[in-house]
Amino acid sequence: MKVAPPQPEAPPATFKRLRGLYLIGLGALSLPGVLIGVPLGFALQPRWPAQISGLLSGVALLCSLLTLGLAWRQARSPEPGSTLSAAVLLASAPAVPLLMACALWRRGDALVLLLPLALLSAAAGWALLRSWAVAPPAHGPARKSAHPAGER
Repeated sequence: MKVAPPQPEAPPATFKRLRGLYLIGLGALSLPGVLIGVPLGFALQPRWPAQISGLLSGVALLCSLLTLGLAWRQARSPEPGSTLSAAVLLASAPAVPLLMACALWRRGDALVLLLPLALLSAAAGWALLRSWAVAPPAHGPARKSAHPAGER
């Protein structure tokens, strides 16, 4: 029986910083959306067929995948602080289906499709954060040293 090699642990400070930015971004998007979406859900009583809920869930899935891809691309950017800004961008992935679910909470079929999608997006974002903290992306060619080659 083969034992898998242990996964490297994320540096606590790096993961803590990324996690904090991710949670702040998620809260900044979700809290106002919940406060607006839930009362809006009282006003909305959509009477459309279940296929429309499936279509909306597909749109939410597409938005979440695009956001995850854009955040991953941003994290690989050579700019300083790109991983930190990618963590904030990453919070949009679970926020999209969550906000749609808040506005459509009176439709049971929409909730069944959108809430698990929001949880899966949040889990994917969390996994990306951990991988960025463990192995920061390569930022192109090696940066110049602070000390010239002759001085030390």
